[in-house]
Amino acid sequence: MYLAYLGQSGNTGNSLNDANQPHHVHAGLLVHESQSTSITGEFDALYLRHFGRARGSPGEPRAVRVGQVFHGVGSFSSWPPAKRHELIRDCLDILLRRETPVIVAFADKQEFADAVGGDSEAKQQSVSEAVIGRFLAALNLFMDEVNIAGVDPHDLMTVAFRTRDFVLVAASDRSTRPGLVTEFLRSDEGIDSATLLNDMALVNAEDSAGAQLADMCAYFARRWLQDPAKAHPYFDALRDGNVIQVIYPVKP
Repeated sequence: MYLAYLGQSGNTGNSLNDANQPHHVHAGLLVHESQSTSITGEFDALYLRHFGRARGSPGEPRAVRVGQVFHGVGSFSSWPPAKRHELIRDCLDILLRRETPVIVAFADKQEFADAVGGDSEAKQQSVSEAVIGRFLAALNLFMDEVNIAGVDPHDLMTVAFRTRDFVLVAASDRSTRPGLVTEFLRSDEGIDSATLLNDMALVNAEDSAGAQLADMCAYFARRWLQDPAKAHPYFDALRDGNVIQVIYPVKP
């Protein structure tokens, strides 16, 4: 079974016209259950190496919040740039070494809000849930490919095969709301899904290595979407290293 840790970036609440964050992004980090423990252990080891104390120790940040690390604010305001970027590289290396797949879905918030109409709170909820719905559709396709990977192409139309791998979406409570997967499975897009579990695991991002790494992927994808012509070494490393595999837009 896979866990799809759902990270997000660009949620500016009811304000959808923030020029600094014009896109709402969700990134799903797909971790096979056989890799979950080793990824968490490696994340804990790098935390100990960079902070000098175990994750969760008093006086240390509960989570590696990528925006704070990247800009050198909050818990990382005293860290020199070289130290901050070394921490980011070490985190992303966990994914690059394994080629851990990430699926990204996004929407231009203002474009979406203009098309949908309604009050600002409804617009924000709509754009977030539309992006998650697009992610779930992409995740469903990805898992279909995983399940037919071992089948001889000549036998696809003649041999009955059972689903070998399922996926459970794991999201922090600030990323989504319960019931979205069930709603997706009842929709036209999700009606044929045989791999998505209709439950959703709610995790505390501060306690989850997978959630923090997924947030990092969403953050660097959003920065790339905002200005693709600029240099984005972290995003490029994730894309060229077979981590970020697909990027799906939501078009209202």
